[in-house]
Amino acid sequence: MIIKISLLPFRAKIIGIVLLIISLLTAYLYFSAGKPDVFNIKTFALMSVYLKKQTFTVIQTNILDELAAISFIVGIVLLTFSKEKNEKPNYPELRGKAFRHSMFITLTIWILFFLLIYGMLIFLFSASVLILFFIIYNLLYYAYKIKSKFGQYYAGSLIIM
Repeated sequence: MIIKISLLPFRAKIIGIVLLIISLLTAYLYFSAGKPDVFNIKTFALMSVYLKKQTFTVIQTNILDELAAISFIVGIVLLTFSKEKNEKPNYPELRGKAFRHSMFITLTIWILFFLLIYGMLIFLFSASVLILFFIIYNLLYYAYKIKSKFGQYYAGSLIIM
């Protein structure tokens, strides 16, 4: 059974790829380039915990890590839920297969982490599970798409022979 999901147009995939590139650049600036001062801003925070816990306050922060995270999340969601430029009839089946397998892999990793990692780190990892799912899904979907394309190529070449 194939469940029909309305996908975003292909343009959204392009925007998603651009956002993923932006996320990599901002993460690089944050972690490797010394957090440039131009990104230090004052912002409203519901809660901030650095040296002390603050609620409903304005804080000074470097927004590069937030920009990296938000652009990565939005980018990978757009990539996941967008049509291909040339949508083939077998792509919904490949998406379903990637969804099933990525769900199983993500849950297996999550259970293993619960068995092997303790303390606050497991809560940090648990907060990232949805992102992990999207990463695994996209890796599997594009791998299945490539495998399907080469499978058709080899099947066609066998018929020609």
